[in-house]
Amino acid sequence: MSQPGKAKDRVTPMVKESESSPIRQMMKMMEERPDILNLSAGEAAFNAPEELIEAAVSAMRGGHNRYTSTTGNPEIRKAVAAFLAAEMGVNIDPDENLLMTVGGMEAIFLAFRLLVERGDEVLLPDPGWGILRPITERLGGALRFYPLKKGDTWTVDPQAILDNIHDTTKLLVINTPSNPTGATLSREGFRAVLEKASKYGVFVLSDEVYHNYLFEEDHVSALQFDHLDHVIMVNSFSKTFAVTGWRLGYAVADPWIIRQMSVFKETVSLCSFSIGQWALAKYLPGSRPYLDLVKALCRSNMERLVDGLNSIPGIKCPRPAGGFYVFADFSGVESSDESLFRRLLDGGVAVVPGGFFGSQGAGHARIMFATDRSLIDESLIRIKAALDR
Repeated sequence: MSQPGKAKDRVTPMVKESESSPIRQMMKMMEERPDILNLSAGEAAFNAPEELIEAAVSAMRGGHNRYTSTTGNPEIRKAVAAFLAAEMGVNIDPDENLLMTVGGMEAIFLAFRLLVERGDEVLLPDPGWGILRPITERLGGALRFYPLKKGDTWTVDPQAILDNIHDTTKLLVINTPSNPTGATLSREGFRAVLEKASKYGVFVLSDEVYHNYLFEEDHVSALQFDHLDHVIMVNSFSKTFAVTGWRLGYAVADPWIIRQMSVFKETVSLCSFSIGQWALAKYLPGSRPYLDLVKALCRSNMERLVDGLNSIPGIKCPRPAGGFYVFADFSGVESSDESLFRRLLDGGVAVVPGGFFGSQGAGHARIMFATDRSLIDESLIRIKAALDR
């Protein structure tokens, strides 16, 4: 007779179930509560470009439904290299410096898996994307944080990074524009940080998935500096073209890094979404009108949301320099993240509690504005009503 649970008892859990992202939990809740306005999502609520969808349908009907090479088919790698040259003014070798991945998340995981060993120090932003902390911990890395700077807008403070780079630092993560704050790193700041990182032998992972959504200045990329020997730039089509479900991103790095990540990817996902590769290879050269359209939409919504939140007593909402979100300070009306989340949810609006993004996020909430303008107006009505109760 077998003993119930004996096999399971021999397994050491690989994760803490409490580490599950609250955003995933809220998505499940949204499926059960369609009456709630979901401004917690990490994706745009507008539609993908029709031409891109038609290109995907054409790719499927044209027989492009099979595996591609692990690094991505030649057409998409050439199209991405041309896109980066046009958008960021950088020149990369599509055969040597580029790896197509299953979303930007796989690119990040592969980079961490390659670079972070037990005891290695990883320097992360605070507030910052919450997923990076458990990834570091699961690999045995040591967490260290640099604070973002809060004022009329959030900024990535280069001095805060410089002060925290030491001989013990193995990997530095920069997210510009930032999730959740919309903070950016200046060109001068980027240069200083990359130079010190090079001096100390520190790898820099630059997460630039919100690069299209800058509302004042042009995007500054880590690729615009001569530091590709220790830089990995991660990007994604998910945010750019509202196709998060396609799971298609890419990494740009030194050829040796790309080869290492590619060989490991063979045992994880083998290749990335083939239909998306073919469709985007066709669509990318003519994508600028759509990118301008959605950036203008997001900017208008952002301004409306910032003004509306700042008109509610007790809320302070810095204006984001870029991205999809505002990161508003609700501590003047509710000090507890959990209580704030519940009050707003009971009022019919879902947001992400600021504490998920780090200690500097306590008392704040991330609110997504890449949606229909009418939902921004309705959310402001509901938020004010919820806080007045």
